[in-house]
Amino acid sequence: MSAGAKKEKQVKRRTWMMPQEVEVWYVLPSIRRELAKVMKTKVVTRINEDGEKVDHKVTQKEIARMLGVTEPAITQYLLKKKGQRSRGDQVSLPDHILREINKSADQMIADYEKIRLLEDQDIFQTMTSEINRIIKTMRDAGVMCDIHREFCAHANEPCDACDTK
Repeated sequence: MSAGAKKEKQVKRRTWMMPQEVEVWYVLPSIRRELAKVMKTKVVTRINEDGEKVDHKVTQKEIARMLGVTEPAITQYLLKKKGQRSRGDQVSLPDHILREINKSADQMIADYEKIRLLEDQDIFQTMTSEINRIIKTMRDAGVMCDIHREFCAHANEPCDACDTK
């Protein structure tokens, strides 16, 4: 390698990590990050004080409420800094999973719109259901195994540790 060439940062691989640990430490933050990014682009139609329909961009406060996280967490998910700030930033999700995340964002926003004026209500059940659906899709497509192999030195190819058939 020449002196001017940049070293590619290698992912630190732990000797052993359960697939569930990979999901909690890497995949969930990456799903939340992508949901926040997609939700921030969405517009909903609401009725204003004058009874007129107006377009409203989904706010970071609303996204935080929908995802069950803090507003500063949403800010971190949306920052466009170079480099990787968190474990979730180390995972790139394939396009077919990003499309599923977009569907989940639409569902979560639709459910949020039904209860948004009720301060004591949340959409925890919808959020949980949608994130579980995304994770199941990732497992079924083998994406979770690919991510597990990336972060765990002992997850070999082929690996049937997660195969429950």
